[in-house]
Amino acid sequence: MRTYPLRTFVRRVLVVRLGIATAVIAVAVAAAAYVTQKARLENEVADLGRRGVATLVERVRNVMEREGADVVSALREVVGRGEQPVIYRAGRFVLFQVYDRSSTVLVEGVAGDQPDIAQVRTFMASQPLVFPAVGQDHVQAARINDGLLVYTVIPIVDHVGSVAAFARGMFAVSPEVAEQMRWTILLNVFLAAAIVVCVAALLFPVILHLTRRLADYSSHLLEANLETLSVLGSAIAKRDSDTDAHNYRVSLYSARIGQAMGLGRTEMQSLVKGAFLHDVGKLGIPDAILLKPGRLDDGEFTVMQSHVEKGVDIVQRSSWLRDGIAVAGYHHEKYGGGGYPHNLRGEDIPIPARIFAVADVFDALTSARPYKKPLVFDEAMEILEHGRGGHFDPAILDTFAKIARSLYDRYAGRDGEGLRNELAALVEEYFSAGIETLRYGDGR
Repeated sequence: MRTYPLRTFVRRVLVVRLGIATAVIAVAVAAAAYVTQKARLENEVADLGRRGVATLVERVRNVMEREGADVVSALREVVGRGEQPVIYRAGRFVLFQVYDRSSTVLVEGVAGDQPDIAQVRTFMASQPLVFPAVGQDHVQAARINDGLLVYTVIPIVDHVGSVAAFARGMFAVSPEVAEQMRWTILLNVFLAAAIVVCVAALLFPVILHLTRRLADYSSHLLEANLETLSVLGSAIAKRDSDTDAHNYRVSLYSARIGQAMGLGRTEMQSLVKGAFLHDVGKLGIPDAILLKPGRLDDGEFTVMQSHVEKGVDIVQRSSWLRDGIAVAGYHHEKYGGGGYPHNLRGEDIPIPARIFAVADVFDALTSARPYKKPLVFDEAMEILEHGRGGHFDPAILDTFAKIARSLYDRYAGRDGEGLRNELAALVEEYFSAGIETLRYGDGR
């Protein structure tokens, strides 16, 4: 999981993501506006075509009523006058045909001054004849060269309401109207996209404000959780007649080993929490056993061993501390088996617990106790090496051996604010990475 200070998050993630989302939505809305507006304008042109056919049919009916002619004769007379089939301000029919149910073309009208009439005729000839029922029609937009045309098929209904024939034609939209339609579409697309962008611009400061508040709440919550961790650790130390220094040292030893092994952020957090709270279960051990100066008998030792289960029970009650169980519940297991409480071995033991086992024993060996003096570095490393493969994971022991001398010089026997400050810096690195922090995405 990547961790960003808030300003970096806003610059690298929030702005980019909001920009991408705005662009995607703007394109989608603009496309929808384009399709909708184009369909509306095409329907308007189609209506002109319908009105043109209706005008033609009305002329035919007038001829039929005035001269008593049939439909075909009346059509031929009307179209044969040499008039343009139908003309509007928005355009005109440049090619017009009437056919019957047998697909026979009864009459045709052509605008002879149309410059691309051959291509128009080719397009209309490529369209199969259809026979729409009363009240139905067929409309299709087409671009020929630079011109916008609408192909229309409409039934011709006689005075008794029956379909007498079918009219189809190519309506050429005037260049002025076509340009107006284009600009209308572009204007609507621009307005739709602009609205989306404006809404995103208005939402951005709101999102930024909420993000800052979220970061503040997250920071306060983290501080409260870390205080809980510190208080529990101090309570354990006081209960066990020890100081906080042991918890600080083993946490730092463990963290440095984990860093050398390349542990990810999640595992490092689990390691630090578990190392600091590894003996939290001792809060439930009676003083007579916990503080007994002499050797424990078998019954007392069994009670002492129960501090692991007690520690797990305590830690798992907190969702934030729960991942510390990887250490608190397994720090007395041994790599070669024979540990407690589960007698696990090898990689069945969580890696934070295997790391902690090395750190804990090394600190115990190099620290002074009422009953012993601290061992020097070489003596402590010899004892650790003796436990290779039995008590300790050999791979972890090898990693520790490379950095052990510098850690010994840095931490062994130390106490006080220096340890606290260094652990606080490490906690900030892995738990907060800054005062105002947001975590985003996958990763380590």
